[in-house]
Amino acid sequence: MAMFPPTLPHYFIRRFTEPGDIVLDPFSGRGTTAVEAMAQNRIGIGNDLNDLAVALTKGKLANPDLDSVLKRLDILEKGYSRKDWLTFSGMPNKIRMIFHPETQKHLMYLKLHLDWKNNDVDAFLTMVLMGAMHGQSSGFLSLSMPNTFSMGWNYVKKYIAKHSLKRPKRDAFEVIRHRCKRFLKKGQLPGNGFVIHGDVRDLDRSDLIKHNSVKMIFSSPPYLKVIKYGLYNWIRLWWLIGDHKIIDKKLDDEHSIKPYLHFMKEVLETTLPLLNQKTGLACWVIGDVKELNLAKKVWEDVGSKIEVLDANGVLIRYRLLAIVADKIRDDEKVTKIWNSEEDKSGKATPIDRILIICPEDSSVSIHAKNKDIIWEPMHTGGGLSESK
Repeated sequence: MAMFPPTLPHYFIRRFTEPGDIVLDPFSGRGTTAVEAMAQNRIGIGNDLNDLAVALTKGKLANPDLDSVLKRLDILEKGYSRKDWLTFSGMPNKIRMIFHPETQKHLMYLKLHLDWKNNDVDAFLTMVLMGAMHGQSSGFLSLSMPNTFSMGWNYVKKYIAKHSLKRPKRDAFEVIRHRCKRFLKKGQLPGNGFVIHGDVRDLDRSDLIKHNSVKMIFSSPPYLKVIKYGLYNWIRLWWLIGDHKIIDKKLDDEHSIKPYLHFMKEVLETTLPLLNQKTGLACWVIGDVKELNLAKKVWEDVGSKIEVLDANGVLIRYRLLAIVADKIRDDEKVTKIWNSEEDKSGKATPIDRILIICPEDSSVSIHAKNKDIIWEPMHTGGGLSESK
């Protein structure tokens, strides 16, 4: 899943919303926007069609206290008996090649006993486990992987052989426990939130979000021809749902420009009516494609033409506030996928832009003389500035 750094939604949420406001991310991914909203005492709502994205967001928004999490983990660990898992089925060879046999047993046990869909603490533990599945350091359960995305199994097999990698014996309970303590060391978030598992194009019919109630939409639609959301998470998706191909069938990651614009038209038509018509705004993080400023094209070909009827039958149109070019370094983008430690030629969007639009009658203003603005990451001072 593509992900922008937390400082990006943090800035916009802080500047354009107030405590108690609703912040919506229709493509929640790892839950970054909703978590930042909760951290600032807003109501963070996520939505996604991808089971992994829902699991990650649900776990983060569960917002449990550390004692409850550690007690549940202790119960799970005490309930585990190695002798019950001397033999087991249901783990493909391509998964077995990544984890030590003892770690495999832990994963199968947790797969059976963590009820992430119905239990908030289990959802949090599942989110932590997903983050620990594979990576380069001893804080991960797998053998040393070149990145936290799941490269294809044939690539992984060759990578293991090339580097003569051995599967390290990791105690999943200890790895999860350590990560939970680190994750919750600052305590619980002050706000509230929840996630919806569904197609973004159905949000306007959801009973969970009312029209005219959302103060801000901050989201990153699927990147055009950059990320294959199912395939690049096949290891985690095996644990969650059994097969990444289920996600690949749900999600269309191979849009060309024309169908992508049609998709964005449907997205805007179903999400924009949820905005507060007087004070709401929508921020869409959209990556350029080659030399194409895709955010600008989405506005000109789609956004500028959107017209919807409110509950009273009044026609609502939308206006452009700005198209903001970010200055996020390539090495901070999760849209960058490294091929290996030695080969840094992975793909990334040349530049990401934030398309900011609002209802025609909204009072929101960027206070800029032109619509070409740059967002500087917080570690460089942060904020919006007009391009030269």
